[in-house]
Amino acid sequence: MDFLDDVVSKAKEAIDIASKKTGDAVAVQKQKFDIAAIESKLAKDFQSLGELYYKKIKSGKETDESAAAIVNAINEKIGKINTLKNEINSIKHKRICPECGAAVDDTSNYCNSCGAKLTYENAENTDE
Repeated sequence: MDFLDDVVSKAKEAIDIASKKTGDAVAVQKQKFDIAAIESKLAKDFQSLGELYYKKIKSGKETDESAAAIVNAINEKIGKINTLKNEINSIKHKRICPECGAAVDDTSNYCNSCGAKLTYENAENTDE
């Protein structure tokens, strides 16, 4: 019976070691998830800081020339994005509500999202 007891004892030790290693692996993975969550929050903090700084430069409250060049590049990209969005909306026969930014039919008199009264930019579309 000593042999059988020895086998059972060794198996128990192996299970204890495997259990400890599994627990360690779970603990390590949990720490990695915690790190990823904190890094994500950190990235959001950096983004918020960047947006705040961007707004200061755009408004003229900050005069760093290298940052101003970046702001100008951002403004150009935003302009290109808006142009492309307008082209897409034109193809889809939509326009953007000036109050909430929602896409609405180009023949709508009121925004479906916020209810704002919409006006037409050119006289051809005006029924008023």
